[in-house]
Order: sequence, then C-alpha cells, then structure tokens
Amino acid sequence: MIKESIAGTWRFSLDDAKQGIKNEFFNRKLSDEIQLPGTTAENKKGLYNTAREIAHLTETYPLLGYAWYQREIEIKGEWSGKQIRLYMERTRVSQVWIGEEWKGTQNSVSAPHVYELGPMNAGTYTLTVLVDNSGLPVKGGHMTSPDTQTNWNGLLGRLEIQVVEPIRMENIQAYPDIANKSVRLTFQLFNDTADDADAKVTISQAEHAKPGKAEIPFDDKTYQIRVKPGSQKAELDYAMGEDVALWDEFTPILYHLQLTLEASNGGTGYRDDQAVNFGMREFGTEGTQFTNNGRKVFLRGKHDALAFPLTGYSPMTVDEWVKVLEVAKSYGINHYRFHTCCPPEAGFMAADLLGIYFEPELPYWGAFQDPEDESYDEAMAEYLRNEGLRILNAYGNHPSFALFTLGNELHGSRKAMSSLLKEYREQDNRRLYAEGANNYFWAPSFSDDSDFWVTMRTGHGDSIVRASFSHADLPLGHVQANYPSTLTDYRDNLPEINVPTVSHEIGQYQSFPNFREIDKYTGVLEARNFEVFRERLRGKGMLEQADGFFRASGQLAVICYREEIEAALRTPGFGGFQLLDLQDFPGQGTALVGMLDAFMESKGFIEPEQWREFCSEIVLLARFPRYTYASNERFKAQLEIANFGPCALSAVTLVWSIKQGDLVIGAGETESKDVGQGVLKIIGTIELDLSGAKVPDKLMLEVKWKGNETVNHYPIWVYPERVETQPSNRVYVRQSIDQEVSGLLDAGGRVLLLPKQEELSTHIKGAFASDFWCYPMFRSICEGKQAEPAPGTLGILCDEQHPAFHSFPTEFHSNWQWWPIVMNSHSLILDDLPESFRPIVQVIDNFERNHKLALIFEAKVGEGSLLVCASDLLGQQDKPEVRQLLHSLLNYAASEDFKPSDKLSIEQVRGILDPNVPTNRAATRGQAVINPSYPN
Repeated sequence: MIKESIAGTWRFSLDDAKQGIKNEFFNRKLSDEIQLPGTTAENKKGLYNTAREIAHLTETYPLLGYAWYQREIEIKGEWSGKQIRLYMERTRVSQVWIGEEWKGTQNSVSAPHVYELGPMNAGTYTLTVLVDNSGLPVKGGHMTSPDTQTNWNGLLGRLEIQVVEPIRMENIQAYPDIANKSVRLTFQLFNDTADDADAKVTISQAEHAKPGKAEIPFDDKTYQIRVKPGSQKAELDYAMGEDVALWDEFTPILYHLQLTLEASNGGTGYRDDQAVNFGMREFGTEGTQFTNNGRKVFLRGKHDALAFPLTGYSPMTVDEWVKVLEVAKSYGINHYRFHTCCPPEAGFMAADLLGIYFEPELPYWGAFQDPEDESYDEAMAEYLRNEGLRILNAYGNHPSFALFTLGNELHGSRKAMSSLLKEYREQDNRRLYAEGANNYFWAPSFSDDSDFWVTMRTGHGDSIVRASFSHADLPLGHVQANYPSTLTDYRDNLPEINVPTVSHEIGQYQSFPNFREIDKYTGVLEARNFEVFRERLRGKGMLEQADGFFRASGQLAVICYREEIEAALRTPGFGGFQLLDLQDFPGQGTALVGMLDAFMESKGFIEPEQWREFCSEIVLLARFPRYTYASNERFKAQLEIANFGPCALSAVTLVWSIKQGDLVIGAGETESKDVGQGVLKIIGTIELDLSGAKVPDKLMLEVKWKGNETVNHYPIWVYPERVETQPSNRVYVRQSIDQEVSGLLDAGGRVLLLPKQEELSTHIKGAFASDFWCYPMFRSICEGKQAEPAPGTLGILCDEQHPAFHSFPTEFHSNWQWWPIVMNSHSLILDDLPESFRPIVQVIDNFERNHKLALIFEAKVGEGSLLVCASDLLGQQDKPEVRQLLHSLLNYAASEDFKPSDKLSIEQVRGILDPNVPTNRAATRGQAVINPSYPN
C-alpha cells in the first residue's frame, strides 16, 4: 500500500447557514485557508467567544455546524488501475467530493473515515470535505462534550491518499493462542481483476516493537492461496516458537509481523506488503479476579475523558500519549477506563508499549431500547452497533485493548444490550465485555451476559464497593460517615457472582482551585471559570488565602484517596477500582478532584513514590481499629501484603517500627512467609505498649519488606490517658450566647463558648471528607430530587503554631484526629464580620459559595475575651482526641497568650450564635449543572 500525506495548508470555508451543499461549495474554490491536521478552534476560525463559562472551560473559537475543507490531490501515472482511498484518522460526520462527484458520508467519532474513491486516471483533482459536528446520531458522551475534549470541528491525525493493489490483503487481525504458542491471522483477500489468481503469502517476523528486548529468531513461513475475484476471508496459523514472549504490564513485549502477498494473474504480477503489531496475551478471569496469561491482575485504574485543554482533543501521536501514560504509571496506574469515549490509535500503541490495560466505551450515556418500544430510535441503535464494530475492527489487535463496555450509567433494555454484547464477543473474543459502567445504579443488579461488573453498589443501600458518594445517592461511604480506621473492606458486599467486580469512579474528593493554573491555558480553552471563582473569593475578602485553601484541601484529598484505595486492596478477591480521578476534570461544574491538574501535571499534594506506597502492584497494608490512642493503650495491627506483582514471593519478612520523630517507640519483624501471586495475605501482627511515647504527639508507623524498597506509612496520634477538662477559675465554659455571657465579657471575663449543636441550624453541618465531585452539580441534582445537599466543605485550614494547639498536635490541614471533632460540629458562617477577620480554624468552603467559615475563632468582646469552638466537645469525652482538644483550648484560654486582636461587638457575636436573631446569609449560586444520569 502506498500512503501519501495530504497534511498541510488546505482551503477552507465556514457555512453558518448550512447552505454549502445547496450552493455547491465543492464546485467552487474556497477562499480561506486552514492548517490540517487541526481544528477550526486551533486555527481561530469563526467568532471569538466572549462568554465566561462557569460549568466548564471556555472554548475561544467554538463552532457548531458545517465547515468545508478543500485541496488539490495529485494522482500519479504509476497509480493507474489501482484503487485510490482517502484516509482521515479522526473527525466528526463527514462528506466527501472529488470534483463534483459525491463519494459518500461517514459518521464515526471513534474510528477512521476511509473513503473508496475507486480507480482514478492520472491528474489533478479537487478534494472537498464537509465536516459537521452538529448532526451526530447520538450526543457522543465525552467524545463530543464541552466538559472534556470539546465538540471540535476539524480533521485530526493521519490524512492520506492511499493506493492499494488490485490483489491485496485487508483488515489483518491477530488472534494470539497462548496455549499453543501461535497466532491466528485473519484477513480479507480482495481480487479486483476478473480472473482467479495464484498467490502466496509469506509471513516473517520483522522485529519486536518494544526496544531493548532481545530478538527471538523465527523462520519465515509461506502459504499458497487461490484468490478468486471479489473478496474472501483467509485464516493462517503462525507458530511463534517455544520461547515466545508474552505481553503484560511488567514486560509489554510487542511483535511485528510482515505479511507479503505475491500474486500473478494473466501474466501480471502483484505484490502487497502489510504489517501487523500485536502482543501475545490472553486477558480473562478466574473466579472473581482478572487474569492476564494466567497471572492474576488487580486493576488500579483511572477514569479518562480525553480532556486535553491546550488542543481540546486527544493527542494523535504515540510520543504524546507515552508522556501522558508514563505520568499515570508513575502513580501506580495500570488501567485506563475511557468514559463514553475511545482513544485514537496512538493511545492504544502507547499503552501497548507501557503495559496498561485499556477499557474504551461506546460514546453513549443513556437508554437502550428494543424495536417494539415506543421510543425506539432505529438510527441511534444502528449507529451504536456499528460504532462498536468499528472500534473492534480498528483497534482490536492492540494487547492493551483488554476490556470493552457499552457506555456509562446506562439503562433501558437489557435485551438490547445483551444482543450487542453477544455480537461483539462473536466478532472478537480477544477481550472481556460488560454491559456498561455503573448501569442501573439506582437499582443495581448484575447482567449474566457480562464478563465483569463495574459498579458503585452491588445491591441497595449499604452494599457499597467504594468509600464516597454524593448526597443524591445516599447512604454515604465509610470515609464520609464512619469513624476512621483501616479495617474497612468490601468482602461482605461482593455479590455471589463468579466474575470480577470493579468499583466505579471511586474518590471524587475535591480540592480548592489553584488560581496560578489560569496562565497555563494558552491553547483553545481558557479557564474563565477559574477567573470567576477568583473574583468571587476576592469579593469575599479572602483571595490571599487561596493558596492555603488549595494546599490544605489537597492534603485532605490525599488521605481520603489513600483510604479509598487501600479499602479496595484489603478486599480479598476484588477485581480493582477506577479512580475519578488522578487528574482534575475541567467540566460538570468544574470538578477539581485530582492529584494532578487537567494537564496531567502535579498539583504538589503528593509525590508519585509516596502515592505508590498504597497504589502499586505490591502494597503493604496495616489493619488497625483507629488512628488515635491514649498512652495507656496498646496499639494492635495486622500486617498484610497485596501481591499483584509478576510472581509469587518467597520468604517475605516485614520489618516495622513506630517512631516519634527520630525516637523509636517500638520495632520488630514478622516471621518469613511465602506469598502467592494475586493474593492478599496476612504476614504478621504488631502489639505495642504506647506508654513509651512522649504525649501528646503524632507517631509514624512504618512497614517495610525486608531487603526490598517496598514500604508503607501510617500516622497515629497518642494522647495522655487523663487530661484536665475542667476550666480553671479564670475561664468560664458556656454553651449559649445569653445575657450571662454578655455580662461576663463586659466584666473582662474569659469565656470558652461551646455552643449547642441544635442552636446552630442556620450554619453548615460539619463534614470531614472533602466535598464529593463538584458542589454546584450535586447541589442542583439534590435540589431537583428535593434532597438535602451536601455540606460542601473542603476540610480545614489552620495555623498549626497557634498557641491554642500547644497541647493538640496538628498540621495546617485536616487529618484523621480531627474526624470526630469536625463531624460533630457546624461550620459557622462569618460573612457579616469584618473582611480582615480570620478564624483560628477556618473551614474551607467551595468555590460556588465562598462563605467565610469557622470551626474555632476568638475575639475581644467588650472588656473580655471570647473563644468559640463549634464542635460538641463536651459530648464526646470518650475519645482521647476530643478530650485533648478541649484540654488545649482550656489551657490557652487560661494563659497569658489568650489576647485576641480582633474586636467584635456582642451584637455581632449574637448575629452568629443566637438562633433567635434573624439572619439572611447570602451565598453565591452558579448555574445548574445537570448530569444526564439524574433526571431533574
């Protein structure tokens, strides 16, 4: 096959009125120019967009409708009598003309558009392409969403005129047979002549596609074939040899086979050279676990929606994709789930090279229907069917293409879905298939036609397999609702089915915007939403705190993600998880849920090697019932190892220590144990008297594999067995802002106010975990369902050096010792106080409301000093961390350090704390952001 690039400068025209076909744009010389491959947005075609989108990034030159692309192509004399093709790797709905002759239309958003132009005489021809991004048969999920890669208009990737022989091979597919160490090659033979032809096909191994691997020699093999006019299917078996190398995430070795067809017909000789890349792998299941070549696999996945803010579309080169996937792999990721989208060829090739398991989906997020249904849309149903077949045909040889589903959060006819799965499986058995991701999530049940189940629940209510949920999908997960420990797993919630279960879109822990990121948006998308959020914060007088909000909320997100991931790893027989997300999601209201920004660049919350301590092929785990202890207690933990590395492990010894800074409180090592591959195994236990710690303080448990770099760390907090929680005669502890408190303050008294929770109902309920996904989106969904929205907060920001914490060790951000304190509290809205007023412990609000929120604040009131803590400290004296905070606040209130600099009037304090004082606390509300899965 001859391939000649037609990339470069093309002629161009907009067609706002969609009259170009009627007015025969293909029959005129278009007057504008455009560079291809590329999009209209990259080439700044159309009107500049002055809007400020809040729910997602703003496309600077959006275009929805018709765009015309035109150039001359040269057909060479030596191509005479041969079939000519137009190849366009990725576009929208296209139509093609050669001169005045219409050559057809194609509508795949996932696979290349290939037009058969037929034999053409030598000469120059005008090629005209119409691209329409407004007439898609389905909405296209994240293939066309402004939330992700935008609904671009253009021609991307390879643009080629291809010349094929009259007798040739097409659509070569490689089906590895691991057991027999061979590969079956299937292809179509075409004979465009009128007579039979004698042919031979020679198969040779050119090279390994992955550099650095030793060449394994193979003998060429030749097959004799009789090729009849028309087309016929051919199958050839090729022995790979006894030393065949297998493809997996650890050794992603690819093979490159060369197929040469030599034919003769009527004295004329023909030759067609084709190549096929593939890996020897068999991705399957064993009970409730995935396998690859018989080795058990735990999917450590991330969601991906092809969000690339500089271009507004997916990279189209292997090098670009390798760079992206290497970042993900540095964070322990071995799996990508493409939400209602499919990457291009370059993405699959990069995943082949790096050893990452891909799961693309049909570009669909909605309902399937049967023909007898009143709402049945035959065109849509046929489009989805064909799109799946096109994806399998285009990318099926890639070993990274391990799983495939029909879309996200689907509903409707299971019969229609099952029919598709059956057809796809019969078409291509090289991967696993499933009905969809989180289908029927309001009433989940497994489809027997699926090879695996991606879900957030395995039944109603508490049968959860992830740790966080929106308030539209109650009940909440254990990170949000349960006292912190490392004991939770999902073994009791796994269904009685003999296929792997994968937890759907886990995490979704927000962090505050990083406004320094705005300057990175130098391409077709601008972060005008960030600009609006920054203006809101400035309007509330807190812009100088933005960086603190960003860093503190990010640290909270890290510990929440860690617990979520470890809970999945602690579950025996679990299939894996799919993070939402390792990177920020720039749409659906702006969901800043990543450790990385939308550019796949670190936000500075955690280093990759630290993340891999709890997200890698081998992870050391410690199970213990809580993070906080009194000094007279014993710390007990069970040590386990989750081994999804390449092999079984012999004589594993775990070395552990608990340190207070450099002081070793206790240390030891376990007995050696063998650990099978693909198992979760108990290695030993820890039991340590904590009385040797100098309390109160944060200690660090380190667990390490002896003789290996594999390690994990856990913080624990140890407090005195008993502390004074009664006030001295210098401090008055009260629970209501009443006349007595007013009098005490007027008289110069010191008051620690611990208001009753029932008197704080006009404020915001306390929440430890960072808000789920995006507050405006799920706020609007909850309101549509007449449900109470989430608190919407993002953790705390405090000055850890403040004297109020002299007896309560803390960082500047939330950590597990704050859990009962925050969960049994209200966040006090201080919007009416002076702009410069800052709490001791500030609760970080989301970017939509931007309330100034306090958990603990102090002020000079009258002649006295007031310290307020909006947590129910008195009602939780059974918890050492709560006792310790109360003790620390009492000590501070009684000390000479208690000299509040901010002054408030008693009326201002009453406006915050007196439930009988009328209030109208305004909150900024953004536009409603509707998820199609939630009918409003």
